[in-house]
Amino acid sequence: MARAGDTLKLGEDRLTFLATSRDTGGSHVEVEVAYAPAVTRPPVHYHPRQREHMRLVDGELRVDLDGRPRTYGPGEEFHVPAGVPHTLWNPGPGRTTVVWRTAPALDTEKVFETLWGLANEGRIATGKPLLHTALLALRFRNEYRLVTGRPFALDMAMCGLLAPLGLACGYRPTYRPPQLTAR
Repeated sequence: MARAGDTLKLGEDRLTFLATSRDTGGSHVEVEVAYAPAVTRPPVHYHPRQREHMRLVDGELRVDLDGRPRTYGPGEEFHVPAGVPHTLWNPGPGRTTVVWRTAPALDTEKVFETLWGLANEGRIATGKPLLHTALLALRFRNEYRLVTGRPFALDMAMCGLLAPLGLACGYRPTYRPPQLTAR
């Protein structure tokens, strides 16, 4: 489990835990993320049971919230309500730093550890192992859902069929990256 001060790396991006679920009694997780300019846009997703609050420290952040684009600058804040599709990225040219609070915490720390760790190692990305993606989608369905254009129940049914094969192939639904270290 992550601790305050632990840092994850994903390419040039850095995520540092400021407050963990353990620190807040499960009320929220707070991280500071330093983004390099985006090479590709992250996928549109939503959090079915959680809301997010973002505060820009420096740089610019491009946000597409429920299909409405907006750019935020230093000192600006915004909220992402539960269930609202969104994506965000640093449009460049400089670095962007965001303080990001997710409430309630649920298993958000494990989401960050798993997704950032596997992506940093090139083990998940668009077109990467479908069997692993199915396990991740099932495991984190309460925290993170990709917008696929299909009904959620259909996505979960497909993932449920693929998950046993993923496990048999050695994939696991969570991951703790070796790079996670307290600073």
